[in-house]
Amino acid sequence: MALRVANRFIRSDSGSFTLETSLVYPTVMLIVCSIVFFSLFLYQKVSLYHTAAAVAERSAYSWDNSGKDWETGNVAPQRNDGLYWRTGSDGISGMFAFGASGGVRKIELPARSADEAGAGLPERKLYKAAEELPQQLKGTITYRHGIVDREVTARLGQNGMLPFLASKWTRSWMETEVSSVVTEPVELIRNVDFVRTFVVRVKDMISKPKAEQTVPVPTENVTKKLAFGRAEEAAEYIRSITGGVKITVSPPSGRRQLDALDADGLVHEVKLGYTSKSKDIESQIIKDLELMRSGSQVKGVVWHFFRKEKDGKIGPSKPLRQELEKRGILVVIHQ
Repeated sequence: MALRVANRFIRSDSGSFTLETSLVYPTVMLIVCSIVFFSLFLYQKVSLYHTAAAVAERSAYSWDNSGKDWETGNVAPQRNDGLYWRTGSDGISGMFAFGASGGVRKIELPARSADEAGAGLPERKLYKAAEELPQQLKGTITYRHGIVDREVTARLGQNGMLPFLASKWTRSWMETEVSSVVTEPVELIRNVDFVRTFVVRVKDMISKPKAEQTVPVPTENVTKKLAFGRAEEAAEYIRSITGGVKITVSPPSGRRQLDALDADGLVHEVKLGYTSKSKDIESQIIKDLELMRSGSQVKGVVWHFFRKEKDGKIGPSKPLRQELEKRGILVVIHQ
């Protein structure tokens, strides 16, 4: 009788589903939870890198004027850093001071206010970026002035989300570092124009034989004011000094032909003669703002105004210039 009951129990498949489920279900749940937490951890890592990249790039782009809006690049009227801030307040003097940090300025995160820290101009610009960051982020934001090159580096870190058991086997701390070079295309163009004019004045101060040995005689009359007969000729001149290329893009408002887009992501728009505010000009401004806000390809916009050979007129009208400066678009008038 007992043997018969034992054989019946062995051959019966009753309860097999419950038994198999109790063995497989925990394993499946463990795999699913691991994938979920790994995805969250990876998302936090990517989000941290994106935040560091935004801090470095926006700080470098707005470095030439602490009055710029950190997100849009708009410049508030009558707000600037003074005429000689690059030589006196940009950290370059620290490179020549004994025991200094070699032109490096750094702030720790989470940061105090710039007023409490008694910071100089470079530190105040870094604190401005730090104010936009969440308080749970730790790390440093550094500005380095190397005379030839300048860069802003954001090094951020935070604790990632891991299960309580996984934290015993591995570290939840994550960190990333992103650097962005400080560029000033408008200042570069001013310096080129200055050297272009200054060489001629130096040449006139010395004798002709010595001048020909010191400064090669240019093939064209450089004392002549910049003037062009066609807008395309002025655009070619801009592309030659900026290394930009002529392309067509498609912002949300419609197609936009860019006279020059350089390697730093700056758009150079060329206008010939006197230019007033019109519907077509307003449409171009709107498209340029859309390109800047997208941030994918365009980092900033510069409008160049050249003299027209026919009538000798140059520059934007007062309403147009005010609109461009209000929107954070740089204006350069080539006399």
